[in-house]
Amino acid sequence: MIDKSVIETSEVNLPRLWSSDLQQLLCLAERQVDNASATFFRIAFGGLTAAWSWDYLTSGRVTRLYVLPQLHFTYPGFEWLTPWPGAGMYVHFLIMLTLSLFIAVGCYYPWASIAFALCFTHFFLLERTNYQNHYYLMALVSWMMPFLPLNRNVSVDAWRRPELASQMVPLWVYWVIQFHIALPYLFGGVAKLTADWMLGQPMGMFLLTKAEAPIVGTWLAWPAMGAILSWYGLFFDLMIVPALIWKRTRTIAFLLCVVFHLGNSALFQIHVFPWFMIAATTIFFAPDWPRRVLSSATVNPVSNSESASANAHGTPCHWTFAKRIVCGLALLYAMFHCLWPLRSRLYAEETSWTERGHLFSWRMMLRAKEVGIGYAVSDPSTGRVANVDHKQFIDPEQAEKFPRDPELILKMAHFIADKAERDMGRRPEVYAFVLASLNGRKPQLMIDPNVDLAAQPLHATGARAWIVPLSEPFRTTPWTVPIEQWREHVELPEFKFMKDAKRVTAP
Repeated sequence: MIDKSVIETSEVNLPRLWSSDLQQLLCLAERQVDNASATFFRIAFGGLTAAWSWDYLTSGRVTRLYVLPQLHFTYPGFEWLTPWPGAGMYVHFLIMLTLSLFIAVGCYYPWASIAFALCFTHFFLLERTNYQNHYYLMALVSWMMPFLPLNRNVSVDAWRRPELASQMVPLWVYWVIQFHIALPYLFGGVAKLTADWMLGQPMGMFLLTKAEAPIVGTWLAWPAMGAILSWYGLFFDLMIVPALIWKRTRTIAFLLCVVFHLGNSALFQIHVFPWFMIAATTIFFAPDWPRRVLSSATVNPVSNSESASANAHGTPCHWTFAKRIVCGLALLYAMFHCLWPLRSRLYAEETSWTERGHLFSWRMMLRAKEVGIGYAVSDPSTGRVANVDHKQFIDPEQAEKFPRDPELILKMAHFIADKAERDMGRRPEVYAFVLASLNGRKPQLMIDPNVDLAAQPLHATGARAWIVPLSEPFRTTPWTVPIEQWREHVELPEFKFMKDAKRVTAP
């Protein structure tokens, strides 16, 4: 069944097809519509990614995150990926900047978009502590773009090859882009259906850090503001896509998007994401909206496309076997991205505590996790125990973020063990002392301090017994004791590996 709102979204004068079958839906997907909005999307994507690449180069983030650290927290299965040696990473970002400009102006667009997708994916997979939901979205979009004919208008390609120039694209192009832009909205809302979020945390804790802001600081520090904005964010994420699809509410929904993202940009450090989403959300407007804004002549689909003319007069479209295969693959792709973000619901433990199912699930702003961590290395042959300063191997931003994820704590333990093994010729034991406070709870142990992490397998799919389950209850008043004093308030077990140590330095 074809929903009437789907047709209205594209602003095409179509017959009433919402009661027709799948064949008619497939024919609808091939309808030729104005490509002005899709062209704007291409230009905005290229311009914003170019600005993002330049910011990484000029702000020093390339140096701090991809050149200086000795350890990079890669993703499972991609341990073989490493940063380019020497000045390679600077060249890498310069190439991404150049490719972004090529995409923006539509110059060798298919090849530029493929090359950008490869470069961006390499950057994305290198450092797990630098994961951002908008980087995940940008990676998905970058791999989608080579398959979308976005260089037919206002492009160098169309100027070089007049036979390529056109003011039309199939309607499915808009559907593909809209699907991807809808993902962080809809599943960002679904992810917020947690007890902590609906009780106002961690939003309330984030707002308290802005209490000194001029004019609005007093309002942000108001105790009820955390719960108010939490519920507003929940309803916004769940309702904004339907509101954008329905023509009657589209304009007000877009204005709410602008206010929402500008507010996020002012309050939180989320890089290019607000600007990207503001630009990308325009894809839900009528395809010819840029022409209307610029007071340009609109395009008549019937006069500009033979296929559109045929479909408009009821001539049946023909879907070949190859087209049906592509349609089936697209459906499987869509189903995957609708189910994958929900996998955290399959785990019994709290996702924000163990981090299982947290990544690639559009779980935005859901946890404030303060962690104190220390490592100890024990030589089983001599009984010697020594502390290890893990911060010497990584950047401060990595050091702040990796202790939130038990899997990355384990990764660091293996790195320390490997380095010690190279230095002394035998495999040591590595223990971690980790206290963590989740969303204002009283801190508790997150890792069993008596488990040799160097002996635990990386990326285990089953239960991870070395993670201590979350037991501290939610607190209406967040925990504010300085991290240096936590040990005085937490009941700690005996450190068994310390009992017979010849040289003891407490972890």
